[in-house]
Amino acid sequence: MTETQQSDALKNLVIFIIALAIIGTIIALAWYFAVELPIQQAAGLNPPANVMGCNNQWGSCR
Repeated sequence: MTETQQSDALKNLVIFIIALAIIGTIIALAWYFAVELPIQQAAGLNPPANVMGCNNQWGSCR
């Protein structure tokens, strides 16, 4: 391999790695908005039953 061919090969490798990173980011964002975020929002609608606030049975709020 000549120096120019090595430089082109390295350049192509760097472009390939950057493209993989961009594709991975797009897939991760799509997964987050399609799957993870709706699950988190649905879980927020049902708070745990053992939550105590100012309206507890003893009438005290500390």
